[in-house]
Amino acid sequence: MSISISFVYVLLIFMCVVPAILAVLLAKKQNRSMLISGLVTFVLGFTWIGGWVYLGCMNLLRPKEQ
Repeated sequence: MSISISFVYVLLIFMCVVPAILAVLLAKKQNRSMLISGLVTFVLGFTWIGGWVYLGCMNLLRPKEQ
């Protein structure tokens, strides 16, 4: 499969930015740290699938008690 250079930014947005935004919204809903969740998801997004896996794991965890 050939990926052109002009298409790489679309892949990075889909693999890094979108899961990070969703992780921040989920962290806010679960009373967790929004900064840490977004940052971890963004960094793991560079592994192509890690951000989505972390987001799925966050979704399975119970909300944090206050």
